[in-house]
Amino acid sequence: MWRHHTETNGWNDIAQHITIDPDGQIWLGRNWNAAPASAKGHNGNRDVGPFMFEMIGDFDRGADPFDGQQKETALGVIAAVLARFDLADTALRFHNTMSSKSCPGSSIDYQQTLRDLADYRLRTAAPRSGLALNARVIKPFADESRHMVAEALQALRRADTEMTDPADAELDHGERNGHDTNGTAFDFPSAGADSSRAALSNGQARARGALTSADLAALRPHLINLTAGRLSSDGEMITTPADVDAIFEEYLPQALETAKGRPVRILFYAHGGLVSESTGLRIAHKQVQWWRHNHVYPIHFAWETGLFQAIAELLGRLPVSRGLDPREFLSDPLLELFAHNAGGVKIWGAMKASAQRAAEAPTATNPIGGGAYYVATKLAALCNAHPGKFELHAVGHSAGSLFHAFFVPLARHLKAPRFKSLQFMAPAVRIDTFKDRLLPQLGNGDGHAFEDLTVYTMRREYERRDHCAHIYGKSLLYLIHHALEDRRETPILGLEDSLRADADLKRLFRLGVASGGPANIVWSPGANGTGRGASQATAHGDFDDDPATMNSLARHVLALGDADPIVDFPDPRDVSTAQRSWQDEIDWPAPIRRYAAEPRIPPQDQPQDPPQDPSSVPWPDSHAIQPAVASALNGGRRLALCVGIDAYPDAADQLGGCVNDARRWSQALAGLGFEPTLLLDGKASHAAIEYGLRRLLKDCKPGDVVVFQFSGHGTQVDDLNGDENDGLDEALCPVDFRSGALFLDDDIGRILEEVPRDVNMTLFIDSCHSGTVARFAVGAAQPRPPGSRARYVRPTPQLQEAHRLFRTGMSAARAAPGRRGRLDLSHVKFSACQDNEQALERNGSGDFTRHALHILQGNAAPLNHAQFQARLLKAFGPQTLQRPRLDCADGIETRVLLQPLSGHAQPSTGQDREESPIAMGNARSQQAVQLLSRAMQVLTQP
Repeated sequence: MWRHHTETNGWNDIAQHITIDPDGQIWLGRNWNAAPASAKGHNGNRDVGPFMFEMIGDFDRGADPFDGQQKETALGVIAAVLARFDLADTALRFHNTMSSKSCPGSSIDYQQTLRDLADYRLRTAAPRSGLALNARVIKPFADESRHMVAEALQALRRADTEMTDPADAELDHGERNGHDTNGTAFDFPSAGADSSRAALSNGQARARGALTSADLAALRPHLINLTAGRLSSDGEMITTPADVDAIFEEYLPQALETAKGRPVRILFYAHGGLVSESTGLRIAHKQVQWWRHNHVYPIHFAWETGLFQAIAELLGRLPVSRGLDPREFLSDPLLELFAHNAGGVKIWGAMKASAQRAAEAPTATNPIGGGAYYVATKLAALCNAHPGKFELHAVGHSAGSLFHAFFVPLARHLKAPRFKSLQFMAPAVRIDTFKDRLLPQLGNGDGHAFEDLTVYTMRREYERRDHCAHIYGKSLLYLIHHALEDRRETPILGLEDSLRADADLKRLFRLGVASGGPANIVWSPGANGTGRGASQATAHGDFDDDPATMNSLARHVLALGDADPIVDFPDPRDVSTAQRSWQDEIDWPAPIRRYAAEPRIPPQDQPQDPPQDPSSVPWPDSHAIQPAVASALNGGRRLALCVGIDAYPDAADQLGGCVNDARRWSQALAGLGFEPTLLLDGKASHAAIEYGLRRLLKDCKPGDVVVFQFSGHGTQVDDLNGDENDGLDEALCPVDFRSGALFLDDDIGRILEEVPRDVNMTLFIDSCHSGTVARFAVGAAQPRPPGSRARYVRPTPQLQEAHRLFRTGMSAARAAPGRRGRLDLSHVKFSACQDNEQALERNGSGDFTRHALHILQGNAAPLNHAQFQARLLKAFGPQTLQRPRLDCADGIETRVLLQPLSGHAQPSTGQDREESPIAMGNARSQQAVQLLSRAMQVLTQP
């Protein structure tokens, strides 16, 4: 519906506000603050209009029944809307009262619906005793976590509602007799359709390679189009039972006659289950003639499901019009958690159910049965009518392996011959499903369904380097493995890790064992570019376009050797595999297509607005980075993680300079030879920050230099594990901190304990109150300069409770161990302010970041930590409201800033001592003063 309404009709969103499915579940649709596309001339405007819902089903007489949970939910929705806005029951309008269409269906009577509504209110009304009769709470998303719901609602509130559809926007029902507009609740003058928008949508479809009428006609003898497992009756190409009959009763007998005594090889191809209808058709169009040239008759199952279409639609609702890049909203751990908790398991399950539904036998209400079942019956009849004349083969790509897990055994069960070969490319089927449905069917006996099995898949390193639309940073198989099955970390047939962990499959594919079964595995990319065991695919979506893989498939089907001639698959490499790997798998909405296609602008190329405050320190040009600083004094890697969060979900928490800070730190550090990683806004979740830090430190070796920079909110919450003397834990605030996912000082300490002592680890923290990162103390309110904002969040009771629940839910293995004392740590922390001060931002940047980078980029010679701290204090001046703090063990203050630790000490000059009496003072004395100040504040607070 969404694709049809937005791409075909050119509207901004799906027509209806909600959709009610046959199980009574509610699917969110159009933003509730926007007018719907309900009926021409009855859509309302930006100020007032109807609330529109649709129901899935054909409710004309003799078709689907309108009853059960679907009817109950519909009545509940009607009752709730009428009650909320104090409307009479007659405010309910059927589509058929506003147009000549029969919606909601000829079997649904308006007056009976009003009577049913009254009965619903009686059944669900709460009596005086307080107990409801038959009461139930409609919770369409009962199993979603609270923070996911809050995030979704916040995203909807942020959505741009300025764009509206024309008042006559409505599905084109072919109505020619006009519309009855008398007596309707919303009767507005028509603004006329926006033909230019429709033209643009059609142009975009053509640009994505839409097939012509001639292309579709040529595909008909080779294509079975399915929707949710049934023969498709609408869309770009329909498939009727008569079309299937023609394939097996007309086209294949003609092919047999043309073969002149040779067996006709029929290949059944199932593409990945996450593609759109149009992509499935393009895959078939691309392959059919090539298979025919190799004397193979291909039949493509184009089956439309839509897991990532649903995720793409959700991402498409993010406020990209305000300059936010969707790729900065999701990290791998966050997307895995999001996909698992926010419906991904259900949608992936629905996709799997679609494959199973295709294999369902006919029933009294569905005499055709599933599309695959109907095809299998026709196949068996053809082969039994011409015994020995047809040879069967099957190929499945990605989730196509799951489709064939039902189709191949079904065809054999219906008395079709055994399939000579079954070949999978990057199979997404679960290993337990494979072992249950397919493994027993492998062999040459009468009870077997196929004789030979070959699996093509990537090695672990390439799976981990793949991506999904530049949003998820690993292959689709890893996303399924980590997030989309009922149980996380479910073994998948196409993952090397899963194959090697299963003893049965190690024997089957001869992985590290001397002998095995009749199955082969082809690792990609392999050493050979040609032959039966060749594959050069380096991304999940590349297999069906990789000449080496496709030629190898053909050799198996044709039973040819490595050197036997075939018609080679055409090389399509007009774009890189990284661009192709996921783009061909899904029809993304326009904003996501745009962002996925455009290369990221490197941080150093980002335009930077100059400070508007004349007293502010100007940003130095990139050429101010001096060679003496930019080169390391001694070998080793230079790595950095830069985090900046402005777009917190709660509007009251949002900041305006943290993303700029992180980008500028990334730019400056890149100029000093670092390899920076950015986590910005929605991408900077608790899980993503922890994962980023651990990945940064995982393989550190002596001589490496590592930086962690954070710009965002800080706060202070109750200490739950008793390791703080004052009973309080201090925390950085990730983007999801309102859910309780605070990044505590315990978390930081636990990670920093893993830093080897010969690694130079430096932290730059620009948040309130960040004196020691682990001491964001709440001081008395301080007056702030006009136009400035403090980076601090007050710990409300709600946040404290969310924090407690989040920590309770964490496993014991993640509880914070005893940390090394502050003076035993070898890392260095520069913080934006003292414990009783506030870190301020203005003019699009934090004051600390502005001064720190001005010093870092403006010095020709390296500075030690004490010198850098002294110059920071001097830059803020004596009247400042914040004084940066250096926190490190005794003696480390003389080490060179951001340089390897070998040869680290730098003698101080008299000038250094004169300009930095505080920075060069005794660290223990400084800590004692800070603790005393902190204790006095706690004692004097009301």
